[in-house]
Amino acid sequence: MFGLFRRNKVTSLTGVLSHRLVLLTASEKLKPMKQVDFEMADQSLEEAFDWVSDIGGQHWSNGGHFNLVAQPSGQYQLHLSRFLGSEALPVLLTNNCETLLHSLPLLNSNHRELGIIHIGRQFELTASLEPVQGSAFHFALSRYNECRLFCLGVDLSQQDERTLEYAEDLGCDWMSLDECRFSHRLQVKQQLATYLSHCDEVVVNIDLASLYPVSRLERGSALDIQVVARMIRQLLFSGKVRQVQLVGYKDKHLYSKQTQIILHELAQMFPSTHRAA
Repeated sequence: MFGLFRRNKVTSLTGVLSHRLVLLTASEKLKPMKQVDFEMADQSLEEAFDWVSDIGGQHWSNGGHFNLVAQPSGQYQLHLSRFLGSEALPVLLTNNCETLLHSLPLLNSNHRELGIIHIGRQFELTASLEPVQGSAFHFALSRYNECRLFCLGVDLSQQDERTLEYAEDLGCDWMSLDECRFSHRLQVKQQLATYLSHCDEVVVNIDLASLYPVSRLERGSALDIQVVARMIRQLLFSGKVRQVQLVGYKDKHLYSKQTQIILHELAQMFPSTHRAA
C-alpha cells in the first residue's frame, strides 16, 4: 500500500538569457558537521561549475558560489531572487538540505500552495530550536502555512515511530523506498501527478547520498536513478518547478555518474516542457 498520507565569488547577472539553467553553489556549516568536512565541501562546491561546464556547458550559466559562513545569507538571497524573478531555472548544489530555508521566504506566497518535493531516504524533520542537519522540513512546515511536503524514497526501516507520527501530524505525503522501485514506476508517476495537481509551484530537493547504497552489503538501499530521472522529467513537464536543489558534501556524491544523469535530464527538459514525462 502506498504511503500517501496527506495532509566569495559572485558572477554578474548581466546577459543571463531567458529560459536558461543557472547553476549556483552554496556551503553552510550546521551542527553536527565538523569544520574539516565543511571546508572540504566548500572547496568542492566552489569548483563544481567547472565540472558541470565540461559535461554540458552550453546549457548552463554560472550563478556563483556562496560561502554562507563567510558571507551574509541576505547577499545570497538577493542574488537568488533575481534569478527567481527571471525565466531562468536556478539549480543549487549545496552541502545541506537546510539551505532551502533561505529560498522559502522568496517563494512563499499567501493563497498559493508551494510544494516541496524531497527525494531522499530521510524525512529531514528533526525538531530543533535552530537549524541543524536533518531539520530542513521541520522548519519549512512550521514557518510557512502554504507549504506542503512530499517525500519520495523514504527508507522506513531507518525511521522510528515518533518520526512517522510527526510526519503524519505535519500533513506530509510520502512514498517509501520500496514503493519507488522501477517496478512501481507507474504508481509513482500517478501519485506525483496527484500531488502536483494540488500545488501552484514546487521546489525540488534531491539528496545525492540517497542514490548510493548505505553500504556494500545493502545495495537495495539506494534510490534507482532511472526512477529519479523519470520524476525529474515529470516535474519539469508540469511547468511548476521554481528551483532545484541537489545536496551532497562528499566528492563521490557531488561528482558522480548519478549527478551527471540528473544534470543531463535538467538540460534536456528545460525549457522544452512539451516532452512527455
